[in-house]
Order: sequence, then structure tokens, then C-alpha cells
Amino acid sequence: MSEPTRGLVYKLDDRPPLKPLLLLSLQQMLLMFVAATLPAMLVREVGGSLEEASSMVALTMIAAGVGTVIQASRSRWIGSGYLCPNVCGPSYLAVSLQAAWLGGLPLMRGMIIFAGGVEMLLARMVKRLRFLFPPIVTGLTVAMVGVSVIPVSITNFFGVRFAGDSFGWGDLAVGGCALAVMTAFSIWGKKSWRMYCLLIGVGAGWALALFLEPEAWTNLARIGREPWFRFPVSDLSQVSLKFSPQLLIPFLIISITGSLKSFGNLIAAQKISQPELQELDMGPLSRGLLADGFTTAMAGAMGGMAVDTSSSNIGLAAATGAVSRRIAFCSGALFAALGFSPKLSTAISLIPSPVVGASMIFAASFMICTGLQEMLEQNFDQRKIFAVGIALIFGLGTGLVPDIFNRMPTWLKNFFAQPLSTTTILVVILYQVFHLDLLADAWRNRKR
Repeated sequence: MSEPTRGLVYKLDDRPPLKPLLLLSLQQMLLMFVAATLPAMLVREVGGSLEEASSMVALTMIAAGVGTVIQASRSRWIGSGYLCPNVCGPSYLAVSLQAAWLGGLPLMRGMIIFAGGVEMLLARMVKRLRFLFPPIVTGLTVAMVGVSVIPVSITNFFGVRFAGDSFGWGDLAVGGCALAVMTAFSIWGKKSWRMYCLLIGVGAGWALALFLEPEAWTNLARIGREPWFRFPVSDLSQVSLKFSPQLLIPFLIISITGSLKSFGNLIAAQKISQPELQELDMGPLSRGLLADGFTTAMAGAMGGMAVDTSSSNIGLAAATGAVSRRIAFCSGALFAALGFSPKLSTAISLIPSPVVGASMIFAASFMICTGLQEMLEQNFDQRKIFAVGIALIFGLGTGLVPDIFNRMPTWLKNFFAQPLSTTTILVVILYQVFHLDLLADAWRNRKR
């Protein structure tokens, strides 16, 4: 068993007592809120009203919370049974904006339903594809799950989320304090403290922000003005739907790459939750991908933005050693409930950006090292070196030099949209191509 997954505090089927369950669920919810502002940003970009923005945020939260519960279920047909929460899907932001500009929010919602349907169809094929994912491929995929959150974690950590934002020493101090407290309690804290290291770090960072940053007090005042309860839909036109053949190809491509991202997250969740497995168990992965596609389609039908599995939440589970799916049930139900409570959702969503960035860096560290450790346990030959190396270079290139890939045709650019999907696609293809001669020799030997 690898070091990052040794000594789970709450295993997959454990039932944590009520107090630890609530605290661990709150930790998961803190990371789920990172992407909660994306729907509001999208509505503002297309000229929507404040009411529409608030409604879409709430509906997306409800869909993500329900999807988290479905994902943690272990039925015969749907759900991986893992702690693999849903969040608003950043992967879908660009095509969602394209749809909203072309035909308004009803068209965006209709095309999201289409994308979810494509992912559900892909889920039925996964069980037959075990041979595409040897340990070196899954190890790289798990590592890239952590790498994929680096851009958003770093920009939040330094408080420069938008172009033109100035660097602030106060932001660096707040983020550094939060990260230092999290890691200190994770390394040197007692067992009970290690489980809540992220919550403790968030509290320390927020306290320092109140001392250093005046806007933190303004945010607290804003929380007090929000109502406790509000139904997210006041007009049925907010959930109307449209479809366009013109957008089928872009949404088809993004649904495939989004499916690969979720597949990578589910592999990581399985590695962390069941480290005793010697090879991938494709049944839970297939049902998990089906749950993810269903939740995406459900979000569109409800009037929200597309949702996706969260890499950082899986890393947090690895960091705390708490992978019980009861945590997913609790955090998902609470997150959905917060969609009806502007006061509580605003309170969590106004956590200082540097604190959010520190939380994501903390969680991603475990994902990257877990994947690298699994890769390095394999014997590298020339075939594996070039399969992994080429895939990794192009995958990281999408983040390091994105302008190069933005010049590609739209249908091809979507395959190079983010490090995780690009690396996964390439390493799967290259690994098989570089082993074709061995497969041919084995086939000839069998016929003799």
C-alpha cells in the first residue's frame, strides 16, 4: 500500500459518528464552493439579470449535491459508491458560453442535457476497455488529476483570479498562513486533529484576513443581509430548453473530454478508497461515469450549469484519510440544501480566495504524489518512457503555452483544452501503439 493511502481513518463503508461526519462533510463542502461562482459569471457574460444569476447558482448547487449522493450510492445500475463529489464543471464553461451567446440560456441548458446523454452512453463501453489502463497509465492519470487543479489553485492562493489584479502581500500572508496550518496539523497533529486540518487552516486564514484585509469585514456584513430561505426558481421560463444542430459537434467533443476527466477522477477515488485492489475494478467506474452523465443532464434539465466530478475533493479525502461514502451522502445533502439558503451559501462562498487556493494546493499534493508513486513502481522501458513522456509534455503544454493550442480548429482544440484530458487521451493511444509489435508477436505465437 502506498504511503498516501496508508492508514485510512474512515474507510469506504465505515459510519463516522455524527460530529466527525458533520465536520468532515463541511470540509468537503468548502472545496465544492470553489466553482460555485461560475454560473453567476456565465450569466453576467451573456447579459442576464442578477435574479437569473442567483437562480442558476442555486440550481447548480442543488444538482451537484444530489449528484454527489447518487455517485456515492452503490446500486446495481448507477453510482460508483465512492466519495467523489460533484461541482460546477469548468470544462463546460467555454461551450456553455458559446451556446448562451447563440441562443440564450435555454439553448445552453438543452445542449448540456445532450452532453450528459453522451457521457451516459460512453459509460456503457467502459467495462470493455480495461486493457487500455495498465498501472502506468492509471498512475499518470491520477497524477494529472492533481496537476489539473494547479492553475486555479495558484491564482486563488495569490489572490489574482482575474487579468489585471495586482499582487498583494496580504493575500500571500493569508494563503501562506492557511497552507502552513493545514500542513502542520496534517504532519504533526494527533489523529483527531489531522482529520480536520483543512477546517483548522481555513479558520486560521480567515482570521488573519479579517486582520489584514478590510473587505473581509464587508463580506461579513453582506452575509447578514441575505435571507435564510429562498426558492431558486421564480419563473418557469428559467428552465425552458432549446437544442441546436450547430452545437452538436462542440458539445460532443467536450462531453468526451469531460468523461475522460471524470474517469480519471473515479480511478483516483478507487485507488484511494480501495488501495488493496491489484487492478482496476471497472464495474464501479462504469456506474460512476453513468452517474456523472446523469447528473450533468439533470443539471441542464433543472436549469443549472453542467456539473462534473471534483479532483480537489478526492485529494482532500486522501489527505485526511476519510473516504467513507457517508461523508458524500452528508456533504451532498447539505450542499443541495444550501441552494435554498442564500445566507449560508454566501457565508461559505465568501471564504477569502487565498484560503481557497491553499486548500486546493493541500489536496492536490496528495493526488500528484499518489499517481507518481504508482508510476514509479513500474519498470520503465523505451515504450513506456515515450508513451508517458510525450503524453505528459503535450498535456502540460496545454497549461504552459495555451495560446499555441488556441490557434487550432475548434474540433481539435477541445481535445487540448486541459492537461488531464489531453494527457489521458495521448497516453492511452501511445501506450497501445508502442506495444503493437509485441501484440503482433504474441498473436503469431498463438497461431503456431
